[in-house]
Amino acid sequence: MTADTRDRILAAATRLYAAPDAGGPALRAIAREAGVNSALIHYHFGSRDGLLEGVLLRALAPLQAARGPIIEALRQGGSADGPDLARLCVAPVAALPRADDGRAEPALGLLARAVSEDRDRLDALTIQHFAPMLFGLREVLATALPALSAGSKQRRFQLAADAALTLLTGEEAARARRTGRAVFEAFTLELTTFLAGALDAPGEAGTSAPPASHLH
Repeated sequence: MTADTRDRILAAATRLYAAPDAGGPALRAIAREAGVNSALIHYHFGSRDGLLEGVLLRALAPLQAARGPIIEALRQGGSADGPDLARLCVAPVAALPRADDGRAEPALGLLARAVSEDRDRLDALTIQHFAPMLFGLREVLATALPALSAGSKQRRFQLAADAALTLLTGEEAARARRTGRAVFEAFTLELTTFLAGALDAPGEAGTSAPPASHLH
């Protein structure tokens, strides 16, 4: 029962936080949406920050679980090129469930918004809870795109991952999915091809890179 209550709170908080005009819903509103007493939110999460971290972690978990096997396969292969890294950015996001209207589930939309609005928190959670996967990613990037410096390849990968998450949670992706699976697959293939070209492009990015642990 405790686990079920906790999950109901997280699901309700995800729906409310993901609303475009949410602005940080009150704990009482979340409790009402979950059908629980506000005291239970404090019991399970301690504070509003604790609840938000729980929501983001719940959203990150299936995405990182989908990325793990791809990263391990690339690590075992010993090197990676632009198309490999582009697929790593796109395929796990595209494979996650969608609503009947083709839109990304609220948790995924919340992640996309957190990339721009709450990045430090998202990065900290990723480092804290998904360290083994991040170590594998570092190994992959160390051998990937050998013509580029470490900083440039890390920066390009981060930009590609952000772009994939943003575009696959947007209206164009939802419209493609509503039209049909084949159209959505064509959309994701075009996105993968575009990102692969950007990752493989010659020359340096010209800016220092953030740590490669920033994978969302």
